[in-house]
Amino acid sequence: MKIRTYCGAVLSGAAFVLVSVAAQTDGSSAARAKPASKPAAAAPAYSGPREKLVVAMPKTYGKSETMTLWGDYFSHLSRCGNIDLQNAQGESLERTTNIDILGEKELIDSISTGKAQLAQVNPGLAAQLVTTGQPAPFGVPGNKASGVRNSYKLILVTRIDSPYQKPQDLVGKKIAHTTPTSNSGNLAPRALFPALGLTPDKDYEVVFSNGHERSVTGVMHGFYPAAAVASDLYQRMIVKGDIKGSSIRTLWESPPFMTETWTMSKDVSPELQARVKKCSFIYNFSPNLRKQLPGNDTFLPINFERDFATVMEVYKKTQQAKAVAPAPAK
Repeated sequence: MKIRTYCGAVLSGAAFVLVSVAAQTDGSSAARAKPASKPAAAAPAYSGPREKLVVAMPKTYGKSETMTLWGDYFSHLSRCGNIDLQNAQGESLERTTNIDILGEKELIDSISTGKAQLAQVNPGLAAQLVTTGQPAPFGVPGNKASGVRNSYKLILVTRIDSPYQKPQDLVGKKIAHTTPTSNSGNLAPRALFPALGLTPDKDYEVVFSNGHERSVTGVMHGFYPAAAVASDLYQRMIVKGDIKGSSIRTLWESPPFMTETWTMSKDVSPELQARVKKCSFIYNFSPNLRKQLPGNDTFLPINFERDFATVMEVYKKTQQAKAVAPAPAK
């Protein structure tokens, strides 16, 4: 994917800074005697030296947009866990321009080598990391009251005024995929489309767009007859006004997949992992984040075997297909 890459942020507004909340004073002796108020979402401060974590985010949005969406979470995590969040250059995430946003290969490499210790990843990348020995993702957006975890579907979309009414109408055409490692943008179509009579590279030509938003935009502008994209990222484009839902026809949708999740590299100490998880699970999403992720208000823990069953099925099928594919001609 979507972490998409489901995750794929639309996003504007004030940036959030990673600083402690200071006491408010009005200059009077009564005000000076009043204890400083604590952030509502923060847990008791952890004792001991302040820990450091390097954060990396997927290249779904620009730096400012990414921080507008997730900066409040970083601020909460910094306060609650007594953690100094940094980029790979050791610069504090106090400034929106300091966040590292990486392509899929860079993100995988950074987590695997420990250069990044906390990251958001799409489902396809999560599957790849776990199979290479990295810890399973620890948290996903969800609804506190219902316990429902955020999910998305793979959808096959075309323009509303196109002649295509069903998937089989696209035989012999071009269909946009996103990136090679994206779950919803490439792995899932390769695993699920053959049952629809659409075997990639056989029944239709695969064209990589390099992103879900690019795929949808390409369909809208007539570059691609259709595209395989994550439903949640498509809905985000509607929310921010990039497209009108009435302009797109959905030809097919899959069963639900887990969306973008949060993971830590294996070199993060057990104590710090526990601290990050505890603070994450008590975090109440900001209004901006709730608007972007409708129905979600907090992070919920993940049972990888259960929650990633469909993702891992797709991942294993694609790996098997690669293993039996003929070697390219020299």
